[in-house]
Amino acid sequence: MLCAGLVFAGASARAQPSQPLPPGVIYPGEYNNYLSAINTPDLTARAQAIEIWLTWYPYSVLRAGAFEAAMAAWQSAGNPAKADAVAMRLLQADPDNVRALANRAYSGRARAMAGEEAALAPAVTAAQRGVLAMSKWQKPASLSEAEFSTVKLQVLAVFDGTLGYAALQAKDYLHARKHFLAAVSVEPDNLQDCYQLSVALLEGQPPDPQGFWYALRAASLARAAKNGVAGESIEKYTRSWYLHYHGSDEGWDRLVSRVASGDKRPPNDLSSTITRALTASEAAVQMANVVNLSALSFGEWEFVLAHRDDSPDNQAAAEKVWKAIGEKQRGGARLKLPVKVIAASPERLEAALAEQNQSSNTADIEIAMAHELRPMPAAGTVISIIGVLSDYRPTPFLFFLTKAELAEESMPVAGGACATPRPQMCTRDYRPACGVRQDGSRRTYGNACSACADPDIVSQAAGACP
Repeated sequence: MLCAGLVFAGASARAQPSQPLPPGVIYPGEYNNYLSAINTPDLTARAQAIEIWLTWYPYSVLRAGAFEAAMAAWQSAGNPAKADAVAMRLLQADPDNVRALANRAYSGRARAMAGEEAALAPAVTAAQRGVLAMSKWQKPASLSEAEFSTVKLQVLAVFDGTLGYAALQAKDYLHARKHFLAAVSVEPDNLQDCYQLSVALLEGQPPDPQGFWYALRAASLARAAKNGVAGESIEKYTRSWYLHYHGSDEGWDRLVSRVASGDKRPPNDLSSTITRALTASEAAVQMANVVNLSALSFGEWEFVLAHRDDSPDNQAAAEKVWKAIGEKQRGGARLKLPVKVIAASPERLEAALAEQNQSSNTADIEIAMAHELRPMPAAGTVISIIGVLSDYRPTPFLFFLTKAELAEESMPVAGGACATPRPQMCTRDYRPACGVRQDGSRRTYGNACSACADPDIVSQAAGACP
C-alpha cells in the first residue's frame, strides 16, 4: 500500500482554488465542483465525490485527472477493488493511461498472491502495456520534472514487480530475477519484492548467494512491520537454503549481522564470502582430476565410479579412474585387496572393500574364486584376495573380482592344521589345496584330504599354492 500511495501521490494531491483554470472549455461551476470533490478531507468521501462529479460531467476535459484522483483516493482509503473498478473505466476511455495500467497491475498481482489465480493474466497484460506506454506519458502540470521522474520510476517498479511475480510463478527464474532486481533498485523497502527476489535468486540455477541477503532483508522488513511470524518463517527458509548451499552454518551469524546493519543492498563481495559446497557429482569429478589416480583409496575409486551416470563430466571422470585401475593390472598383473567377508560360498564371496563399507558390513565387491574354497572363511573375517577387477556396477555400487585366490597370509583362514588320525582314503574330486610341510615348504594337492594324507604336511589352505 505504501508503494501504491507513492505511485498515485501526484494524482491525489489536492488542487488549490488559486490555480488558474486548465486549458479547454470549462465552466466555472464544473471547475468549482471538481475542486470541492478532490479537496474533500476524508478519502472515501473524496473518492465518492469525484465519482459523482464524473457522472455529472462525463465529457469534461478534467475527466482523466478526475479518474486518476478517484483511483488514488480509493487506494489510499484501503479499497483496492474500488480503485481497480475506476481504473477499468479510465482504460475504456484511455487504453494507455499509465496510472490506470499501474493500478490494474498492482491490484491484479495482489489478488493473485491472495489466491485468485485468474487475476494474474490481466495484471501481466496491464504491466506489459504500461511499460510500452511509459514513453508516451506526458508530465502532469501538478508535478515538477524531478517529481515526475520519481513517479515514473515508482510506476515502472510496479510493472516490474508484477512481471517478476508472473515469471516466478512460471519458474522462469532468469526473468524473475531481472524484473525484481529492477523493482527493488527503486523500492528497496518493498517486502514482497525483496522476498520474491530472494526466491528467484536461490531456486534458479545456479543459485545466486545474493538471495540470502534479500531474504534476510525481507525478514527484517517483516519484523519492522510487526509481522514476527512472517519474519521467522522467512529466516527459517533462508537458513535451510544456506546450509544446503554452503554445506554448513559457517558465516551465517556474520551474514545476519551484516543485513541487520541497515544496508539496503548486498555488498559487492557477498558471492565470494558464501562459497557453494560441491555436490556429490561435482566432488567426484574434482576427485578424478588428481595427478596420480592410482594413489586413490578403494573408497575414492568407488565414489568416482558410482557417479558415472550423473553427467558427461562424471562419465569422463569414471573412465579415467577405470583406466588407471586397468593400468595397475597391465600384463596380466592381479590386485591384492583386503576385504571383509559378508557372505561366502565355495565359488563366490560377497565382501566389503572400502573402509566405510567394512564398518557398515555393506558388500561392495563380488569375488569369483578361481578354485573352490573348502572350508570357507566365516562372515566377518578379514582376508586378502588376489584377483582381477574386471567390471563394476555403479548403482548400487559393486566391483567384480575374477580369477580370485587367497593371498598367502590368508590361506590359514580357509584351511587349518591337519587332523589326527590322518585320512587313509580320499575322493578324487579336484579342489586344489596348498599343503605346508614342517620346514615351511609348500606343495599343491588335488584337495585338502590328499594334502593331509601326506604325513609331511602339517596344515593345508584352500586353493593352489601361490
